[in-house]
Amino acid sequence: MATSRTPGTRRPRSNKPRIKVPTTVPVASRDAAARRAAAAPKRKRVEMLKGDILGVAVLITVVLIVLIAIAVPLRNYYSGRTEIARLEASIENKKEHKSDLQEQLERYTDPEYAKQEARRRLGMMEPGETAWRIIDPRMDVDHLTTGRIDEIDPDTPWTTILWDSLREVPEAPVSPEESPAEETAPEPVEQ
Repeated sequence: MATSRTPGTRRPRSNKPRIKVPTTVPVASRDAAARRAAAAPKRKRVEMLKGDILGVAVLITVVLIVLIAIAVPLRNYYSGRTEIARLEASIENKKEHKSDLQEQLERYTDPEYAKQEARRRLGMMEPGETAWRIIDPRMDVDHLTTGRIDEIDPDTPWTTILWDSLREVPEAPVSPEESPAEETAPEPVEQ
């Protein structure tokens, strides 16, 4: 039964399984070689994996050594940078302190400032000036003066005067309610 086929049409498919026909003739030597070839790639693959694991381990070791070799200088670099920043801040503080001290030195070389400080700190006066002490009337007048009621003999040694002043018991201060409230102090005179 011959059927004619036109180009572009398909041949009907049959449901029969197709049988493959071997193209080579089986020979014993070929079969042994095929078995050896089938077994050999498995060994190579295992050996290859062992070599790859060893290579990866060596690579990881080399990378760790390089990282350690880089980490120490980096740590030193950053600690040095922080030390430099700290020292620069310290230098700035010292420069500010130095400028303050120079300003103070310039002020104390000025004679007017020295006079002002001598008056303020030491209570010194120019020759011919009069000192005025203003006493608040609310305060007890007896405790503000430094003199004693009984006169001290000028020939008495200072050690005796000091010892006597330590042995005396001070009197209790008078409360402001008991002191006279109408006392007035002399007014200061401006010059």
